Amino acid sequence: MRHNTVSAIINLVEPWEKLEPLTLDRPVGTLPFGGRYRLIDFPLSSITNAGIQNVMIVSPRSGRSVADHLRSGNDWNLDTIRGGLFNFPYNDLSLIAPQKKETLIHHYYDNTILFLKRSSSEYTVVMGTRNICNIDLKALLRYHQERDNPVTTVYKSIDASETEPDASVLQLTSNGMATAILPADSENVTPNENHKYAKSLKIFLMSTIDLIDILKEANERGDLISLEDLMLQAVMQHNANAFEYTGFYANIHNIESYYNANMSILKEDNFRSLLYTQRRIFTKVKNEIPTFFARSSHVKGSLCGTGGYIEGKIDHSVIFRNVFVNRNSEIKDSVIMQGTRIGAGSKIEYAILDKNVVIGPNLQLKGTPEKPIVIGKGQRIFQQKEVANV
Repeated sequence: MRHNTVSAIINLVEPWEKLEPLTLDRPVGTLPFGGRYRLIDFPLSSITNAGIQNVMIVSPRSGRSVADHLRSGNDWNLDTIRGGLFNFPYNDLSLIAPQKKETLIHHYYDNTILFLKRSSSEYTVVMGTRNICNIDLKALLRYHQERDNPVTTVYKSIDASETEPDASVLQLTSNGMATAILPADSENVTPNENHKYAKSLKIFLMSTIDLIDILKEANERGDLISLEDLMLQAVMQHNANAFEYTGFYANIHNIESYYNANMSILKEDNFRSLLYTQRRIFTKVKNEIPTFFARSSHVKGSLCGTGGYIEGKIDHSVIFRNVFVNRNSEIKDSVIMQGTRIGAGSKIEYAILDKNVVIGPNLQLKGTPEKPIVIGKGQRIFQQKEVANV
């Protein structure tokens, strides 16, 4: 891709309430995933693999975890003399006081407009982080350039039976154009002849000049809506090219979907489709020793990050970096995040343990596949009665 052909905007202002307590101190985009990654790594890696060097990160109410993970952008080859990674604070509409809204009403998109003008790019791709995929943005650009519509959006064909009612799906014409993006339970949306929906991945590509015009018009109207909603309006106003993505896909919208997405990576086909294609997935590099597996350990069908110490049993689980699993403990069908300590003799099943959790000895934590038990970041549990209060 020619330098400065495309710039990118990654929007981290996404619905987070249904993912609490995992999102109390972080946006959805910095949720850990797959043993060593964060959700933001996937759009960033697609951008890097396409040779895009101007990237705007739209940070939500708290940008600390975003800045800590991204740093200078060097791990994604975005620490460059020309272009680079630009982290802009964003005004989370759900937290803005009425008095502040009055000052923003005609300036809400000023930072985005400034970034786009300085990028001097011909096209801009807008992405979120809730939809995990490994998309070829070069192919998306070629698809867009070969067609007449001003906007191109991306979808994944999903069985109607697997689509949640409030999922966003494309309304497609017979020649493959998208005329709207609507909830799956809308009366105007029906599955195709194969009983599949064209589920939106919330990825949009359009001319940078056209996007600047859309943002300026929104400022003039005084629209205080998200960038994602503006792009949905653009699809309805202009119609859009519909680009089908066929690789691994997972949507993160609540605790169950987050748990299931991590568990799905344990299937070898999914693991290779997402992480071991020609397009690498990059993440923040940590120079750590490999995980140590003691003679007493027994690990089966699991992912284990670096820097850990395993003495117990692990079955069909995702274990992140620097996790200590003590002797006689058992972990099954669980997601254990970085820095967690599991006491001797404890049994954990269908659980999500956030970073730096400490579980005392001889405890039992058991959820269900539909409702995994969740222990928030930094919690310490040493008595069985404390588990019931989680």
